[in-house]
Formats: sequence, structure tokens, C-alpha cells
Amino acid sequence: MRMTSLRGEALFEVEEYRVRRVSEQDIPLLRNLGERCREHIELHYGSPPDPEHLIRELLTDLPPGKVLADKFGMGLFDRSGRLVGGIDIIRDYPEPREWYLGLFVLDPKSRNHGLGAKLLVALEHWLRGEGAAYLRLAASEHNEAGRRFWTRHGFETVRQVIAEFGNKQSLFHVMRRALEG
Repeated sequence: MRMTSLRGEALFEVEEYRVRRVSEQDIPLLRNLGERCREHIELHYGSPPDPEHLIRELLTDLPPGKVLADKFGMGLFDRSGRLVGGIDIIRDYPEPREWYLGLFVLDPKSRNHGLGAKLLVALEHWLRGEGAAYLRLAASEHNEAGRRFWTRHGFETVRQVIAEFGNKQSLFHVMRRALEG
């Protein structure tokens, strides 16, 4: 079932959680999630964590040649309305029908209980409904747990790149997977 993407309305659901687009009205919630996920931010940026980065990434960061209409900054909300995760997806990047996953983060208390895997399955189902054929992402060499997660879910490294974020230069594994079904 395809759901609308207006603020407040679910794009899709995962058990008792719902995923919807986030907006500037959600900045306090995003800031709080960024504080709770400080280790994720520091892992990638190498400097004292800046929770504002999570806000920028979900609301405004875009690769060259893309516009805000191609961006889906999403939040994963529990029944009480608490933001427990963030997802950033770019439509048709770098190629048509290939979507780029720029961020997939869960509150530390929500990790290691299978929620990430269930969220990925629901996200992929939604992406197929939006016309996506492939999902691409980049996993940092420093994020071993993340790379294991993506590999376990069928993503394969297609190339490696060196990129600088914040004050940290890192090797990234660009990973890709076909969306079947």
C-alpha cells in the first residue's frame, strides 16, 4: 500500500513505528536525536559531534544536480511520537532508478533488537513502490558494525573512495543492492 508523504502522514510503517518526512517543525526532535547519536556523528566527522549536522543532512543537504524535491529526509517515530531514527534518501542518484541512502541511524537504545533490519525491509518495499530499482550507500571504513549490517543484507562494495567530512578523511565503501520484487 502506498501512503502519502505530507508532514504528519506516514510514508510507511514498521510494526508500531511510523516513518514520515521531517521538516523544520521537527528541528527540536532532530536535535535531540543528534545528541543521542553523538557517537555516530563523531565516527564520521572526527570532531566534537555537532548534532546540527543531523538536522542539515535530513532537511537540506543535497548532492550536485539534485533539488529538494528529490530528497526524502525521514524520521522513525514510536507510538508516543518520540523520534528514534533518521533516514536520508535521494531519488535517482547517481543514476535514474538508483536511490542513494545518505543516512540510516537509530537511537542507541533502539539498536541490536532487529529494528534496523525491519526498517530496511519496509524502506525497500516503499522504494520499489516509488520506482527504485537499486539502493546505493557509502559505509565508512571506521564503521565496521555498519558495513557488517549492510553486507548481511546483500549489499556489495562496488568501489572505494576517500572523502573528507568535518576534519576527518576516511575510506568509504560504496555499496549497492538491487531491489527485488
